[in-house]
Amino acid sequence: MSAQKILSDLKKHFPFRVYGKGQVVELFREMGCHIKKKTALEVIDAFRDNESGEIVCYVTFGEHKATAALTNLNLDITHPLYRTVKNYRNDVQEALSAPDAGDINKGSFRIGDLYKK
Repeated sequence: MSAQKILSDLKKHFPFRVYGKGQVVELFREMGCHIKKKTALEVIDAFRDNESGEIVCYVTFGEHKATAALTNLNLDITHPLYRTVKNYRNDVQEALSAPDAGDINKGSFRIGDLYKK
């Protein structure tokens, strides 16, 4: 499934509940929110980053808002796209751990290359 299709499907379900991974939790803590990995956050919108091709979400917790890559978020297990997003995250992580992934900052690799269209 293409990243654009995943994004389109996600947009049909706004707002929806997610849980942040380490970097997202730290970001909200820096904003003064005392959250944990099991604290529910809400995605209110999303877009594809022009540089990386990554799906980026607008995430809220109370009055606080931030952006986070979809790969740094866990959808609620009851969400209809849970498995699709989990597979997307796994594909991105696998690509980033590949031996030639060191060229990411040189512009030769884009997350979007995994999901053409």
